[in-house]
Amino acid sequence: MKNSISLYELNHQIARAVSERFASPVWVTAEIAQLGVASNGHCYLELIEKNANSGATTARCKAIIWANRWPLIKMTFEQGTGGQALAAGIKVLVMAQVTMHEAYGFSLTITDIEPTYTIGEMQRKRQEIIRRLTDEGMIDANRSLPLPRPTQRIAIISADTAAGYGDFCHQLANNEWGLHFYTHLFPAKMQGEQTEKSVIAALDRIYSHYTLFDAVVIIRGGGAVADLNSFDSYELALNIANFPLPVIVGIGHERDSTVLDVVANLSVKTPTAAAAFLIDRMADELSTLENLQNLMADALRDRMEAEQAQLKQFEQTVQGQHLSIGRHLSQLALMRERISMLARMRMEKEAQTLDFIDRTIELSKPENILRRGFSITRLNGKALTSAKTLHSGDIIETEMADGTFVAEVK
Repeated sequence: MKNSISLYELNHQIARAVSERFASPVWVTAEIAQLGVASNGHCYLELIEKNANSGATTARCKAIIWANRWPLIKMTFEQGTGGQALAAGIKVLVMAQVTMHEAYGFSLTITDIEPTYTIGEMQRKRQEIIRRLTDEGMIDANRSLPLPRPTQRIAIISADTAAGYGDFCHQLANNEWGLHFYTHLFPAKMQGEQTEKSVIAALDRIYSHYTLFDAVVIIRGGGAVADLNSFDSYELALNIANFPLPVIVGIGHERDSTVLDVVANLSVKTPTAAAAFLIDRMADELSTLENLQNLMADALRDRMEAEQAQLKQFEQTVQGQHLSIGRHLSQLALMRERISMLARMRMEKEAQTLDFIDRTIELSKPENILRRGFSITRLNGKALTSAKTLHSGDIIETEMADGTFVAEVK
């Protein structure tokens, strides 16, 4: 169109306006979202400002500290703050020259940093949330939950396309022990303004089925440090503190700690570290079970050996008793034969005695005595045993073997 200008001309006019408006350096308050030192010695930063109520990032700007200034600014800042390093997450007061380049855009060239202005909005917010949870008695609520043994059924909160989620699942599935895990993904946004609500919604879905799981793992891969702001949330921290399952957090940061790291049952640096922890824990359980199995096998073997030794002793005892019984049976057999022989001898002797008695009785019968020449004299029907009992005139009766006769005593 006839009234249009080129992009370069537009940027050039903006650069000239900026140069006129900010001819001298200005003091600027901002929060460091990212900081890195290149191989050439220049320090590159990303500065942000956030809404105090919503926490949303409202301003973002690139900044640089040239290599000839960076060592002095770094040393002065650390000395002035008692060792606090310049890093993401702290709020700073910087003196900066405002620049606008037609090709590279808007940026700040930092020439000084005030050491006393070191707290930083992110750290202050974080400490306020932690203090509030501590005062409410919730800071250790989830950490006090025991991790089930074994920890095998895992509910995962992560972005379904995140590399960290893939790494986590791959490491669990391909562990060197051949251990099996049951995992289920509850997708959530893990960066941006919707992170807090999305993760809480995922926790609510897990809560509807929490008896099916042993633990919850919240993971994300690496990313901008500023993206961790979403995890410094009171509502999200409170949901984790109140959750009935242990929560393991591994949101892919090496140096920074969020409120979630403080309230979670366990905090690890990366998703793979979370997987390694679960694998090691299961391996310990497996080792414990194997040790118990070995102990049981040893105890069973010792018991069987003891029982076998006792059984052998019983067998020897029984064998000894069997021999003793055999000897007693032999003795009984001999005694039986001896008793039988003695009984026969006694019966023969008694039979002889009876026979003798029978013969004696037979010979003692009156008729047999009379046949041997004896006689029986009776007076008045009674046998006389003495002649002195007779008187003259007595009538006696004498019985002999072949008859009787009567006589008068003279």
